[in-house]
Amino acid sequence: MGVLGLLGFASFVLVSLAVGARLLLLARRTRELPEAVIGAALFFGGGVGYTLVVLGLRVLGPGSEAAPAALLVGNAFVHGGSLALAVGTWRIFRPAERWPLALGAAIASLLAFSYALRIAHAREIPPPPAVFWTSTIAGGAVYLWAAAESLATWSNLRRRLALGLADAAVVRRVGLWGVGCASAVGMHVTSMVARALVGDAMPPLSVAASSLLGFVAAIAIGLAFFPGGRPAPAPAVTGTTATGSGSAV
Repeated sequence: MGVLGLLGFASFVLVSLAVGARLLLLARRTRELPEAVIGAALFFGGGVGYTLVVLGLRVLGPGSEAAPAALLVGNAFVHGGSLALAVGTWRIFRPAERWPLALGAAIASLLAFSYALRIAHAREIPPPPAVFWTSTIAGGAVYLWAAAESLATWSNLRRRLALGLADAAVVRRVGLWGVGCASAVGMHVTSMVARALVGDAMPPLSVAASSLLGFVAAIAIGLAFFPGGRPAPAPAVTGTTATGSGSAV
């Protein structure tokens, strides 16, 4: 991993660890589910899990006795983080609806299949293409859902803000969270395009794009949850639909 890729990776991981830890501590005090699951998604998925995956693939690499264990544990955290994010998206944006349960079950099934396949080929680094595609598609789908819900809600709340019916801080935070999730989608797409075109290697252009998206995601997530340097709870948006109707703050 070059310097550019390392900087993008490090910024995303550090912000994920910092924001995730603060949200988990906040959830310990508030006993609120959104803070707990979003905190877990960031800390364990984006922070711990992503670090172990990069360690296994790029630092230890093939031939290392520790690499398979790092990849298995790291991907367990990443997959768990994806499921936690799905639960958070449901509870924040669609708490009264049940169709997200079917979507979550489909994502969980795809991740379980991917992880079982990874276990079966634990010593293969990189793993078979099916492992990459199933895990990346499932993870990207979770971030895509979170981004779509956040940005649709942000658009609706902006209109309500003009009428004095929404809180400006919540509007800003929802928008920033949407940008962070959209950047994560971009990272997944960049990885898939590179894999489709050149196989396991990441060309310099892909590394640069992924690094830039990592910076954007880190900045947006940090600003969304640390306005004024203090941790903020997950946006209290309830009753939101995909079209933005019926939302409340």
